[in-house]
Amino acid sequence: MDAQPLGGVALLAAVVTASVLGPQRLRELRRRLAGRLDRLRPRPVAPVRPRRPIELIARDAQRLGLGFRHDQEGGVSFAKFEGRRRAYDLVLAEACASLSVDHLLGVLPPGVELDTERQRVEHVLEQVGFRLDDAA
Repeated sequence: MDAQPLGGVALLAAVVTASVLGPQRLRELRRRLAGRLDRLRPRPVAPVRPRRPIELIARDAQRLGLGFRHDQEGGVSFAKFEGRRRAYDLVLAEACASLSVDHLLGVLPPGVELDTERQRVEHVLEQVGFRLDDAA
């Protein structure tokens, strides 16, 4: 079948539809069709942020953990202590995400509960083979 007769039939159908529906209903039909077509279009996928290699995460966790534990002995300003605590918690959370370990490090406020959760996470990570005590 040629494209010429199909084009004529489509044009005739459009004219008949427009005259039967009227301008308001035609606008509503066009709006609905546009909405349905939008749903059919592929959506852009957000880029997936690549995870760092577990070796780099382990090295950072060991380094930051050593500084954090040293700060707990005292003689350090609150700002420095808090900065190291947050950095250590972030790298522990990154390790948990890489190893599919559940944690509450980013949820709990600073205090006894967070300290307990940090100790639990350290223990769980060591159980799955993530070494926190080596400086190498």
